[in-house]
Amino acid sequence: MLFQRDLLIESGKTVADPATDTMVLCEGTIVRYSLLFPPGCAGLAHVQVWLGGFQLIPWSRGLWAHGDDHSITGDTNYPVGPAPRIIMLLGYNEDDTHDHTVTVMLEVNPTRFTPGEIGLEDLLALGGLMI
Repeated sequence: MLFQRDLLIESGKTVADPATDTMVLCEGTIVRYSLLFPPGCAGLAHVQVWLGGFQLIPWSRGLWAHGDDHSITGDTNYPVGPAPRIIMLLGYNEDDTHDHTVTVMLEVNPTRFTPGEIGLEDLLALGGLMI
């Protein structure tokens, strides 16, 4: 299953106050990822992808992926357990004039999935609540 989200990173967003967005995945294994940096980013838009307290992309903690008019892709074998299964996207932008949008795609081999599945735990966790 392919999960995709466009992360809008407004001009002037900083490391200290990054743009954020979330994705809710099904339970399974992340087998492939892609970050699509459109033309014009000029290496100024930077992205990290997190699951819980673990930085998935780039793999080295503290580093940020960036680029211009290309994709960063890779194979992985990272398990995604039961709920909340929330991916956090972070981005900052050194461009003081232009906003940039980076597309994040994660391919997951599900262990179990019902179409349209988003459980109560997922919705509460998106709101910052845990049950």
